[in-house]
Amino acid sequence: MTDTAPFALLKRNPDVLTCIANLSNDEVFTPPEFAQQMLDTLAKGWASAHDGANIWANSRVTFLDPCTKSGVFLREIVRRCCQVNRVRMKFA
Repeated sequence: MTDTAPFALLKRNPDVLTCIANLSNDEVFTPPEFAQQMLDTLAKGWASAHDGANIWANSRVTFLDPCTKSGVFLREIVRRCCQVNRVRMKFA
């Protein structure tokens, strides 16, 4: 098969969760940008209630997403925790 795809990725890996959020079907996915805004708000609230502490640096904090479908929130939480703790990670 020598046909080429009718699109170009322009040397970037598309974010699979953004692609899923843009699909049109009966399911509703949380856009990654909205999850990031919600987690920013969570971090600000945590800091104001805990003398400016960083929620992502606290290893005693537990996160629960009981409605996980695409993992948008959990992926962003893991990214933030790893970033603060300087852990390298790569999402496929």
